[in-house]
Formats: sequence, C-alpha cells, structure tokens
Amino acid sequence: MKWTPQMVVITGTVAYVIVSVFVVLGAVDPMNTFVYEWLQPLPDRVFAYVTELGSVQVIVGLSILGLLFWYWRGDRIEAWRLALVGIGTLLFTQVLKLVYRIDRPLIDASLDATTYSFPSGHASGSLALYGLTAYVLYRKKQSKVVIFILLYLVLAISLSRVILNVHYFSDVLGGWLVALTMIALSEWIIRRKTI
Repeated sequence: MKWTPQMVVITGTVAYVIVSVFVVLGAVDPMNTFVYEWLQPLPDRVFAYVTELGSVQVIVGLSILGLLFWYWRGDRIEAWRLALVGIGTLLFTQVLKLVYRIDRPLIDASLDATTYSFPSGHASGSLALYGLTAYVLYRKKQSKVVIFILLYLVLAISLSRVILNVHYFSDVLGGWLVALTMIALSEWIIRRKTI
C-alpha cells in the first residue's frame, strides 16, 4: 500500500488523539519510566547543548533562513512551506499545551522548559524544520549524508528532552505526531495546487 499525504494526515491525527487520551488517563507512565531509565546513561551535559537546536529561537531563525535559501534557489513553494510549517507547528503546539495543561517532570528555565509538557515543542519544532528539510532534500535526490544528519538531529533533540527530564517520552511522541501531520498536510495542499 502506498501512503498518500491524505492518509498520513488522517493516521497522524488519529494517532495523536489516541496518544493524548492515554496521556490524560495516565496510562503512559510505564512507557515514560522505561524510556527515561533506558536513556539515563547518556551524558546530559552534551544534550543540554543539543536541545538548544530545537529551541523556539533556533527553529524560527532557521525557518526564516530556510525561506531565504529556497527563495534564492528559485523554489518559492518550498521557501514558504518551510517557514509556515516550521513556525506554524510551534504555534499549534503551544495551543495544544494550553488545552491539555499537563505538568512537566521538571521545570527548568535554562533548558527552555517553563510551559506545559504535552506535546513537546522541541520534538514538534525539530521534526517540522529538520524533518521537512530532510524530506524535501530526499525528494530532490540530494545528499543522503545531509538527510541522515538532519534525521539524527530530530532524534537527538527530541530525546534530549527526556534525557534532561524536562519532558516525558509521551510528550515527544505527541510532538512528532503534530509535526508529521503538519508536514503531510502541507504536502497534500501542495499536490492539490500543482495538479
């Protein structure tokens, strides 16, 4: 079966709703504990720097730089898509945080961890920016090394939030599903406009 953007939007939305129900019911606690304990041997000092690559300031700044880069390359669609998906995902994630009002495991202003916990803005923002860029480069048959680095960044930034104990793993899953749905929605819109 070939996945279409519409199918990813629907599946991502349904998966997000299911995860959010489990989060509200507290049914994700065993998974969160398992992942946190599994990641604990990793050096949190290193990940304190890695996590900054998913901060609002970096995601917004790089989204704007990406917009300028794709404009310079003559690709207006990808220019606007990167900026709108990157910044739009961050804004939508903040709205969802206010809806759920889930407390964090640890509040730490130095780690950009002062808002509510679910879903993770670092996870959604990094996938929206770095993941979308990786997807676009893959479609344009660009460097596989760069694509791998971008995807590794998404994983490292997202898991850094769990390693630093400012998010639960369920927050990360929620953030990934938000971003994945936003990316698929942008692809769906672009394909409809260009057909």
